[in-house]
Amino acid sequence: MSEPVPDPVHDSAASTAPGADALPTRLDPAAIEGPLFQRSLDHGVFSRSAADVLEGGAEPYVIVIPPPNVTAVLHMGHGLNNTVQDVLVRWRRMQGRAAVWVPGTDHAGIATQNVVERKLAAEEGKTRFDVGRDEFVGRVWDFVGETGGSILEQLKAIGSSCDWDRTRFTLDPELSRAVREVFVRLYEKDLIYRGEYIINWCPRCGTALSNEEAEGVETDGRLHHLRYPFSEDAWAAAEAAASAGASAIVPMEGGGWALTVSTTRPETMLGDTGVAVHPDDERYLGLVGKSIRLPLADRRIPIVADSWVDREFGTGMVKVTPAHDPNDFEIAKRTGLEILNILTPEGAVNDDAPEAFRGLDRFDARKDVVRALEAAGLYAGADNHRLTVPHCYRCDTVVEPRLSEQWFVRMKPLAEPALAASRDGTLRFHPERWSKTYEDWLDNIRDWCISRQLWWGHRIPVWTCADCGEVMCVRVDPTSCSACESTRLEQDPDVLDTWFSSWLWPFSVFGWPEETDDLKAFYPGHTLVTAPEILFFWVARMVMAGYEFMGEAPFHDIFLHGTVRDAQGRKMSKSLGNGIDPLEVVDRFGADALRWTVLSMCGVGTDIHLDHEDLEAAFSPGRNFANKLWNAGRFTLMSVGEGDVKALAQVEADLEATDRWILSRFQRATTGMTDGLERFRLHDVVDRAHRFFWGDFADWYLEVVKTRLRGEEGEASREAARAVLVHVFDGTLRLLHPMVPFVTEHLWDRIPWPAGETRPSSLPEAPWPVADPARVDAGAEAGFAAFQELVAATRSLRKEYGVGEGAEVSVVLVGAPEGFRAAVEAEALRLHQFARVARVDFGAEAVQGVGATAALQNGTELFLPLEGLIDLDRERERLGREIERLGGQLKGAMAKLANENFTGRAPADVVEKEREKADTFRQQRDTLQLKLDSLVAESA
Repeated sequence: MSEPVPDPVHDSAASTAPGADALPTRLDPAAIEGPLFQRSLDHGVFSRSAADVLEGGAEPYVIVIPPPNVTAVLHMGHGLNNTVQDVLVRWRRMQGRAAVWVPGTDHAGIATQNVVERKLAAEEGKTRFDVGRDEFVGRVWDFVGETGGSILEQLKAIGSSCDWDRTRFTLDPELSRAVREVFVRLYEKDLIYRGEYIINWCPRCGTALSNEEAEGVETDGRLHHLRYPFSEDAWAAAEAAASAGASAIVPMEGGGWALTVSTTRPETMLGDTGVAVHPDDERYLGLVGKSIRLPLADRRIPIVADSWVDREFGTGMVKVTPAHDPNDFEIAKRTGLEILNILTPEGAVNDDAPEAFRGLDRFDARKDVVRALEAAGLYAGADNHRLTVPHCYRCDTVVEPRLSEQWFVRMKPLAEPALAASRDGTLRFHPERWSKTYEDWLDNIRDWCISRQLWWGHRIPVWTCADCGEVMCVRVDPTSCSACESTRLEQDPDVLDTWFSSWLWPFSVFGWPEETDDLKAFYPGHTLVTAPEILFFWVARMVMAGYEFMGEAPFHDIFLHGTVRDAQGRKMSKSLGNGIDPLEVVDRFGADALRWTVLSMCGVGTDIHLDHEDLEAAFSPGRNFANKLWNAGRFTLMSVGEGDVKALAQVEADLEATDRWILSRFQRATTGMTDGLERFRLHDVVDRAHRFFWGDFADWYLEVVKTRLRGEEGEASREAARAVLVHVFDGTLRLLHPMVPFVTEHLWDRIPWPAGETRPSSLPEAPWPVADPARVDAGAEAGFAAFQELVAATRSLRKEYGVGEGAEVSVVLVGAPEGFRAAVEAEALRLHQFARVARVDFGAEAVQGVGATAALQNGTELFLPLEGLIDLDRERERLGREIERLGGQLKGAMAKLANENFTGRAPADVVEKEREKADTFRQQRDTLQLKLDSLVAESA
């Protein structure tokens, strides 16, 4: 069991922050993350009220969570999505905004009902129809009560700083009232209607689906060619058309003529009620009005003319199956063709089809229809054909176009302001390219089928009187008919599409349709973070609902992040077994490690790739960063100690060049990270944070100030170093906090605070750093950059020539600018510390004997004397052998490339690789030759 987290700020009995002595040598995320999160909950750190905005004048910042399914289990997609949201919310909270992040869950009609139906079948061998609607719905509520919402608890494990007191569920009474209010308003405006149309039907779920819920899957299929014989009275017209070049018309064995049509679904021919041609297609003008005999069904069906037919595609003749194809349905409405449904809701052939096929599953019927046509000599073969087949987005069953009476929303009027919002810049997409996708969909929007043949969900608020047929759409359940006062009322059995409640989420969570203070304070929101997969399902519809019911867009910035994939680029899924459990990652490496890893890969518009087979490697970026931060923090706290620390202003006169350098670098990091967050470039923010903390602060400044912190350079220097270190480390933890909240907060609690300065209540509530232009010191940065280059060049030469790590060296700088010379002289101690340089001489006259050279960017030539450091004769001998070896390899590669048998017969990539090898051998040989020449020349 972990120890309670010390609360030096909120605990009035605590006077000073515990220092490094309270820190274990190793970071143990499990020991700190849960208690720290609970502490924030206990102190209401994540909560804001409407009064903060309406009375206190705070500027709000609002995000509503994309509500996960109430029965969902946390996966890496949730991990990424909620980490991004949390970064933005924590950042804005630190900026002083009244940040409200509303959590909640979606009742998920199809998904949740499917889970309970499977449970009922497995445990009791029953269907929902066996137990009845009321009992079944009660069982779903019981199931949701037992397991629902656990995903929200899981989100807390990754640090999601939602205002958890505001948790909502789409079937909450208040949100259900909003759903009914919206339905009634749209019905009263004639924007909701009931009609019989071709809809997407899932035989497995037994319900209609919207166009967006029928997900297209690229499939290798077959395009079947069927022959339909002409009625005898149409033979002459058919022969004339064939003579005129109508290739779709062919003679039949035994006399007569037939036309050819093609389809990927031959079973639907049992429901054909016509064949259509284009009215301007001269090949078939004489056939319009004639009839054919539909094979297997032995029905006469007419040939009709309709301008929808593309005369350039295929034969220019299409079979028309009005009950099973949306385009055919429209043709039938225009031409008066019969509409014949030949499939049951379960996807089997019904009794309106020929007896031989009744009861067959649609895919079995497909095979039998082909066999029957072959036997009748009316099958003209099939071709391979790549096509897109719609699948149910929940159960992956192939969707069937089906004629059905459903409820629809007229979308065109709702889409107009949502489309204008994108075009006039009210909505800003990140990345911007998604705006075109959004606009294209709205430009071509179709009415939304909102009824579902389910029992779990918001039931459609429409009642029909059994006595007089009056239809009532009302806000409150009626007890009698409004027309005849009969009490025999029947409510529509269907429920609403889950998305019909979700599209109201940005304002229903704040109490709409009541004019609440929350609604006044927190609508409209500011940012939506989600995946592109629900751009149409949810994002566009929320914008439409916002304009229709609130008069303005529900948010302005839409950040669409990438998809989490495995190392092979495949989307993570249960069926592939390539998923990663975020909770396992948290258990093994900590929430900070998970968050930093996914953020470091969150480039704008790019997917994230994680190796599910090697979590150690996949999450090493985050784990390593958290450990580095812990170790740097522990060193900082130990070095500073627990004595009083002076404010930065008190040590201004004692600041050294390196202090001014790190302070300047901190200002630039602050500016860069703030700008990146403003532009939703989280990958850039993480990269900037990594370069500043790991590079500037940990690898350089902490090393530079070690001797000063030990008091080896005087008390004034020590106090200045302590003040700068505390100031910069405090600011660094603030910059890093939104990304890695736990390790930063644990370390921040232990920072000693300058006397007389007010300590913020907690790190999550501490002000976000604001860059101070007066602290930007270009001269200090340039000087230290030159010093870093000198150290790097010296280290490189030492390594290149095999100078021992512990050996002290001297260097000569030729042509050094005056400022650089002064800086090097001032940093002589640091140069020895970083590169073991014991002596620095200036000027060409100091260059003597054999040595190695390098050129610095400021024009200075660096000379490293080698005599006495290495065995020069042995080094020359080694270089000679290596040059000879590389020369032999180069000769072999060139000989191979000169051989026409190789270059003419080997694959191009193999030849190219051989050329690359030759270039590498040549470059390596020439580099070593220059080194050898310099050693020989100097010795001569």
